[in-house]
Amino acid sequence: MWWLRARRAHTRLPLGFLMFALLAATVQDTPLFLPSIWSGGSELVQAATLVPLVLTSVLFDCLHTRLDAAENTGIRPVRFFDVLLALGVVALASAVGELIAMITGAASAETLGRNTAFLAGLTLLCGALFGRSAILVPALWPLLGVLFGMRAPGDAYPWTVLLEPPDTWYASTGALLMLTVGVGAHLLPPNRFARRAA
Repeated sequence: MWWLRARRAHTRLPLGFLMFALLAATVQDTPLFLPSIWSGGSELVQAATLVPLVLTSVLFDCLHTRLDAAENTGIRPVRFFDVLLALGVVALASAVGELIAMITGAASAETLGRNTAFLAGLTLLCGALFGRSAILVPALWPLLGVLFGMRAPGDAYPWTVLLEPPDTWYASTGALLMLTVGVGAHLLPPNRFARRAA
């Protein structure tokens, strides 16, 4: 309970999930036209690509609502609890995405779990490396993908992950790899990274 109150996850995450579900159900397969530098024009992107940012932003905020003195000197497995929280967010986002896809038939909803896993892993990794100052990295990733990640209209480079169709195996593998790396980085002791913010 102490950890839950410190993270404020019991108040913030339910609201984040509600907004996530409402946005996903509302935008469905709605296209957005965003500028792309490499493809030389506007790129059509599914609006659902941006929906996981709601959850990962709330998750980032929860994980960095810390009691540093107590957490760094205590014996409770606080970082393990943080990882369970992140994995729970990914699992619930996947379930919500599949449910919305089944009810509405929106193909883009099937990417919600994968994209949330990727952004959650990126959130954990950037938080471990740079602390609170890294909040913009996961938020900017979809934009960076659109600006620099298109080989041709409708053809994204594999590193973008978020822009790939739902049945793309290497995007799913990349999301799982990013989540694994993020979890590993978060489980390391806080003094492992010199640049970690307080």
